[in-house]
Amino acid sequence: MNPNPMTGENPAYRDDIREFQDDTDAVLQSAKQQLSEVLDGVAQRAREYGRYADEQVQANPWTAVGIGFGIGVAMGVLLGIAARR
Repeated sequence: MNPNPMTGENPAYRDDIREFQDDTDAVLQSAKQQLSEVLDGVAQRAREYGRYADEQVQANPWTAVGIGFGIGVAMGVLLGIAARR
């Protein structure tokens, strides 16, 4: 008697394992496809936002400079506070 039925010569176990592998391969391929579609959508939206930001900066350059300066000052203050701790 073999205590571990998976190591025996029973072909039914091999078939079950192959079926499980086939099922997991199918699920993995489906997940990869869905992830690829989601990432393509995110990349497309990022390109659209980048184009919009570029148009706004070209239309209002001094506003963009002021916003960049304000963000830089705020980041400097926050980093200065964090460095003191």
